Amino acid sequence: MKGKLKLGTKILKEGGWENVFKQIFGQNEGEEQLLKASQCYLSTTTGPIAGILFISTLKVAFCSDMPIAVHAPCGKLLIRWPYKVHIFIMIESKLLR
Repeated sequence: MKGKLKLGTKILKEGGWENVFKQIFGQNEGEEQLLKASQCYLSTTTGPIAGILFISTLKVAFCSDMPIAVHAPCGKLLIRWPYKVHIFIMIESKLLR
């Protein structure tokens, strides 16, 4: 529940899904258009990761709600950052109509 409230706050603060997408992944002005955004879970070998799935005219992208932690072999925490995945695609403009 806490994650959904945090996500809702972020969307309102940034001014909508489009602005959240631009902030996280950047956007090619004029070339790329956000088609759909949805909260989902990405299945990984270490378990599901909650986040947002974005579908645009140029890519399918996922960003986790919470940052993942990377540890050194000795166990010391090195860094935390959001889990991001980009898959670049090209959707013909005819399909958008």
